Amino acid sequence: AGDSIEEELLIDTAVDTLADYRHQLITYFYDTHEESRKRKKEQAFQIFLPFYLGRLEQQVKDNNGYLVNGKLTWADIVLAGVQDYVNYMAGYDLLKDYPALKALEQKVLGIPSIKAWVAKRPDTEM
Repeated sequence: AGDSIEEELLIDTAVDTLADYRHQLITYFYDTHEESRKRKKEQAFQIFLPFYLGRLEQQVKDNNGYLVNGKLTWADIVLAGVQDYVNYMAGYDLLKDYPALKALEQKVLGIPSIKAWVAKRPDTEM
């Protein structure tokens, strides 16, 4: 959760950024009005997602493969946890062009307790 109040702030900032990233997909995905849905999707995929993912990619590179201070935090777990959902809404793996983020996701999913849960979790519709 952080070794200092400063580190906690960095972690919270990363988690809030991930919430904003997810929100960009939710905003378009659940819009039932065809015209605004199309506009929101265009903005999400052409402006917002590249913005968020590019900066998060650099953040992971700057922090030795993690989102904050070069070590595993709950922000990294949130990243891995939201990816199934955002990929479902996007229709493809959003991290495919972001190797540092993809490696972080795989690192988190490789943690034995997380890997065991993913293997046995209930299969549900998104």
